[in-house]
Amino acid sequence: MRCLVLLFLFSLACGDDDRIATGDRDASAPTDARMVDAQPRDFGFDACETTTAFAEPLPATLLFQVDTSGSMNCPADEASCLSGEPTPAPDDSRYDVFRQVLGEALTSLPDSSRVGLMHFPVTFSCAENTTDVAIDELSTTRAPIGTALASITPEGITPTHDAVAFALARLRARAEDNRYLVLATDGASTVCIGCDAACSFDELDDDNEDMIAAIAAAAAESIPTFVIGVPGSQSFREILSRMASAAGTGRAGCSDAGPTYCHYDLTDPSLDFGVALRDALAAIGESVVSCEYPIPPNPDGTFDATKVNVRLTGDDGSESSIPRDPSRADGWDYSDAMDAIILHGPACDAAQSLESGRIDVLFGCPTILI
Repeated sequence: MRCLVLLFLFSLACGDDDRIATGDRDASAPTDARMVDAQPRDFGFDACETTTAFAEPLPATLLFQVDTSGSMNCPADEASCLSGEPTPAPDDSRYDVFRQVLGEALTSLPDSSRVGLMHFPVTFSCAENTTDVAIDELSTTRAPIGTALASITPEGITPTHDAVAFALARLRARAEDNRYLVLATDGASTVCIGCDAACSFDELDDDNEDMIAAIAAAAAESIPTFVIGVPGSQSFREILSRMASAAGTGRAGCSDAGPTYCHYDLTDPSLDFGVALRDALAAIGESVVSCEYPIPPNPDGTFDATKVNVRLTGDDGSESSIPRDPSRADGWDYSDAMDAIILHGPACDAAQSLESGRIDVLFGCPTILI
C-alpha cells in the first residue's frame, strides 16, 4: 500500500482509520489504528458477516549497509575521481550527498518503521560484524542514525563481500520481520571475504560470484537486497546488476549487460546525484510495502479459520472481496504459522498500488475461495 506522503522508503498504514467503534467492544480489542466496526454490515457477503477489523501490513525492516571507503570522499559530480581525499567543500562529496539525502528521507518515515545502519570498511580494509545503529523502531533510531552518519569519515578500501555477509546475518536473526538489505557502494570490491586484501584478481572474480550466490540464497529466505551504485561504480556495474537480479529486485526491462542495469545505477554523469538518489530510494520504498498482514483480533474474541474473508477498499471507495487462493497465485492465503494473511500475485499488486485505500479482515462467513 503506497502512501501519498512517501518521500523515499515506505509507509505502513496509509490514510487515517477514521471509523469509530459502534457498540460494545471486548476489552482485549485493539485501541490503536485497528479500530473496528462491531455492527453487521453488508459488503457483498452473507448476512452472517458480523465484524470487521482493519489490517495493517507487517512493518518493513531495512538495514542500510553503506560504503564509506576513501573514494566516497570524491566529489559527487565526478565519476572517475581517484584521489580519495576529502573535498574542500563540506557537503559535496559522494558521502556528503548520500548521508544528507538519507537523513532527509528518515524524517518522513513513520516511527513504527524498523531501520538500522552499518558501514564498511570499519578498519582500513575490513568490514566487521557491528552496527552503527542497531535495528529498532525509527522513533528511537532516527536521531542516532543521523549522528552516526555525521561522525563517519570515509577511508580505506572496499570489503563488500564481508559487509554483505554481516548485514544478511543481522537480518536472518530477525526471522519474523519483513526484511530488506539496502547496499550502497561507489566501486568494485577490493577485498575477498575474510578481510583478505591480498587475494588475486582471479580470486576476487571468484569471490564476487560467491557473493552473488549468497545474495540469491538470502532472497530465497525472503531477504531481498536492493543495490545502489553510487558515482564511481561504473566498472562494477555488471556485478552490481547481477546482485540485484539474484536478489529479485531488478528493475523492469533491465539487463545485466546494460544499458539499463538491474540495480539502481546512478553513474550517468548527466544525472544530479542527489535527485537520482531520492528517486532510487522512492522506488525502493514502493517495493518494500508488505503484502503480509498480521491477523487483527476479532472484536468478538472468536476466530474460525474457515470463516475469514478479506476486503479491499480502493482509492475511489469501491469495495471488492479478495478470495482465498491456497495455490498462492492470485488472492490471499494464511501464513504457514496461521497468524497472518498474505496477498499473492495480482492481489498483492493491487494492494501495493493503493494510496488511500485499505485492507480489512471480515469475520463470520464461510471463506470465499478462488
